[in-house]
Amino acid sequence: MNYIKKFFIVLGLAILSQIGMAVYGGAKGFSLETGAHKLSLLAVLILIIFIVGNIYLLMYLGKKLGFLTLSKDFLTKKNIIYILVGTLIARTAGIGGTLLLNATGVTQTANDETIGQLFTGENPLLIILLIGIAAPIMEEIVFRGGIVGYLFKDLPVVGIIVSSVLFGLMHSPTNIISFLIYGLIGLTCAIAYFKTRRLEVSIAIHFLNNILPALVLAFGIS
Repeated sequence: MNYIKKFFIVLGLAILSQIGMAVYGGAKGFSLETGAHKLSLLAVLILIIFIVGNIYLLMYLGKKLGFLTLSKDFLTKKNIIYILVGTLIARTAGIGGTLLLNATGVTQTANDETIGQLFTGENPLLIILLIGIAAPIMEEIVFRGGIVGYLFKDLPVVGIIVSSVLFGLMHSPTNIISFLIYGLIGLTCAIAYFKTRRLEVSIAIHFLNNILPALVLAFGIS
């Protein structure tokens, strides 16, 4: 019964984590239907406030559930090494996987293609907030904190496997390579979280993995 209760709590966290992106997608779709290729400044400001509120709510719940502490004392030598090594592994998985995709004639993953279509030309602050900040925080709260640290707290190996597989599937893989890209990134974050017991570490890895692509997309860097 306890696992059932925890399952629905984690499911609730997952749903809450997707609200910001869903609202953005709806606003973007409405904007395109009205003939505007970009969201208005007012819409951007409202979305930023909404997304920040969404992040705060997930962080609050993570702290209430006991797997998120948010204290600067996580920046120990050991944790910094995990962050740096984890980021290197995550970026290697992303770049190496993309090169393998290119070798098969595919330019990018379906997830990256969708993000490009949704965000290209939009307000840079909104792009950086959603992709570079909100996604790392909220996805880590759900996949690492919720699944590894809460739902499968007593079965960490199961939690690591489940969170990594679900993380890979959540990014809409269309082939084994694209699944492995995201699955390996998820696995890296899960192991870093399990080894350090600090969700801030996996959030930092996820953030460093996402922020460069977010900046490239935000400012049209080629």
